[in-house]
Amino acid sequence: MQAGLLGAAEGARRLELTPRQFRRLRRRWEVVGDAAVVHGGRGCVSNRRLDERLRQRALNLARDPLYEDFGPTLLAEHLERGAPGGKVHASTVRLWLIEAGLWEVDRQRPRHRRKRPRRNARGELVLMDSSEHDWLEGRGADELSLVAMIDDATSELFAVFYPRDTGLANRQVLARYLVQNGRMGALYVDRASHFGNWRRSSGGKKASEDAEPLMVNSVIRRGLAELEVELILALSPQAKGRVERLFGTLQDRLIKEMRIAGISSLEGANRFLKTVFLPFWKERFTVPPAAAQDAHRPLPGGIDVNVLFAETETRLLRADFTIQYHSQLWQIEAGEGQDLRPGRKITIERRLDGSVHYRCGDNYLRVARFAPPPPALPPPPAPRPARARPPAPASHPWRRLVVIREAPSSS
Repeated sequence: MQAGLLGAAEGARRLELTPRQFRRLRRRWEVVGDAAVVHGGRGCVSNRRLDERLRQRALNLARDPLYEDFGPTLLAEHLERGAPGGKVHASTVRLWLIEAGLWEVDRQRPRHRRKRPRRNARGELVLMDSSEHDWLEGRGADELSLVAMIDDATSELFAVFYPRDTGLANRQVLARYLVQNGRMGALYVDRASHFGNWRRSSGGKKASEDAEPLMVNSVIRRGLAELEVELILALSPQAKGRVERLFGTLQDRLIKEMRIAGISSLEGANRFLKTVFLPFWKERFTVPPAAAQDAHRPLPGGIDVNVLFAETETRLLRADFTIQYHSQLWQIEAGEGQDLRPGRKITIERRLDGSVHYRCGDNYLRVARFAPPPPALPPPPAPRPARARPPAPASHPWRRLVVIREAPSSS
């Protein structure tokens, strides 16, 4: 342009500027040279920079032993709770922590995996898993187990703490979910034994290697089949990645929130989970489903999940109409069934509420604990007669004892 080969309009077009801005830059270039194209605010403090006191408050909070393991996102939320006007984006807090040496940048490239899209409707697929962890950080029980269910379409969370991860705990959580929400389309779980597992048939090593593996039935699998709910067993943790990532989030957020709230017992943890954390999760992490309809189906009429997921055992009726259960005898009451005969199978139901019921076929029986009469006490032993002592011989010392008596004084 200086040589007269280009006009202002063509120069502005090539630099993607307006002609007015182009002429302004040209006049400045004629005065200061190439520095004209450098922004005037370069090297200066931004007018939109956050208050330094807010940055210092965030760093002091990160150095507090109570918050020292908080990530940038959770730390930003607590920073906003603790001070009015303290709202800072998590990425800004992350940069502050990196500059102060309080946060390490993970530069390891993860393995590539194809993301599975969410299901369209709520209740179409629900994932279930449990995590045994030091959720209370030593303030109460050594470890608790969190049994959780998450909806694949909405990330809606349903969870309960238990002392241990048992089949009964998983059945109770599943029953509560079914009563509250209805039947889901499919349940996605791992290969734990209480969901069913594969085993090879017996019959020798060679036969078991060549035979097809058989599915071992379970109480949950049997109950879901009756409810027409598909049970999907994952082949790897990555297959049910949504619930695996859920526990990664809970072991970060939930542990620290319970630490701040001072939770130190199983009852307090469940109360905090129900009244504080689950409502927060619903507001913060759930997403609207792609389809508006709810895929949950109501429970069939006459179905009692307390009975459906009961643990059952069978015993043979003895000739005296008793059965043995837990090393005790139980007596079938008279008149309970005209068809009862010794050798019939009696089914024992241990229901989810802890009660035990006995039935033969579909008929429930009245059973009482058999208490045999106490054995008769043996009669007390007769007292032993006193042993007669023989008379002392004449040579015994006391027979030769001489008694000397003093004569009375004459005074």
